[in-house]
Amino acid sequence: MRLSKLFAAACLSLTLAACGGTESTDESVPPEDLSSVEQRVEPVPLCPPGEQTLYWTEYGACGGCLYLRQPGTPVRKYAACSGNVSGTKSLIGNSCQSGCVLEP
Repeated sequence: MRLSKLFAAACLSLTLAACGGTESTDESVPPEDLSSVEQRVEPVPLCPPGEQTLYWTEYGACGGCLYLRQPGTPVRKYAACSGNVSGTKSLIGNSCQSGCVLEP
């Protein structure tokens, strides 16, 4: 019985080490002036000569994401080439912005 507990503890330790669970994580609260948290960024498309890179931002509904465990507003930033917007559209920023207040 003692050997099986030791084996289980060793397996758990190896699993945590493989997943990065043994590293210390910084769970401190971000500074007060931080209003959004970046979640994913993709590269801006490379446009052919003669075309411009277009940028725009789309805002989601309040409560569509969580910011510091509070309802937030999803903010997505896009870029595309002017000659083929639908074919080159790239999500270059995805964040959750604070300041969202849900209506009761």
